[in-house]
Amino acid sequence: MADDETFDPEQLSISPLDEVDAREMREFLLGAQKNFWGDRDLSGDHDAYWFRQFVTSGLVARYRSEIVGYLLGVIPHDGPAYIHLVAARTDFRHRGIGRHLYQHFIDHARNLGVASVQATTLPDSSGAISFHSSLGFSGELIEGYAGENNPRVFFELKLAEE
Repeated sequence: MADDETFDPEQLSISPLDEVDAREMREFLLGAQKNFWGDRDLSGDHDAYWFRQFVTSGLVARYRSEIVGYLLGVIPHDGPAYIHLVAARTDFRHRGIGRHLYQHFIDHARNLGVASVQATTLPDSSGAISFHSSLGFSGELIEGYAGENNPRVFFELKLAEE
């Protein structure tokens, strides 16, 4: 999006990942990884397995029919929902796309009767920590969560009282 162009949130649409071919979407995202993640190599987090697992609950954000964001997550019938990845294209950051994706995912999980939504991030990801907190998630630093010497901030948003 050009710097001088005004963002019109009315032209943003969120649709289920299963409305597109998940394999094609994965290939597109891997090819456009720099546009979403900059210099970070997250190709391992885009394994074909995740796209097969998350196809029914993943989301795609489009602005004027152009893919500008996505969310990979799973909503199991008998457990907490989990958000694996969310990204907005770098030229569309700070326009509420991540918040829209999260809200659609949370609303879908709530409608399915899921008790909570969970996510994790790296401890030095202050933006992600602030983002989750602003949505009402509670966070806790867990040492070794992703293996030895791999701490994560674990987030949970309760949707229903147990």
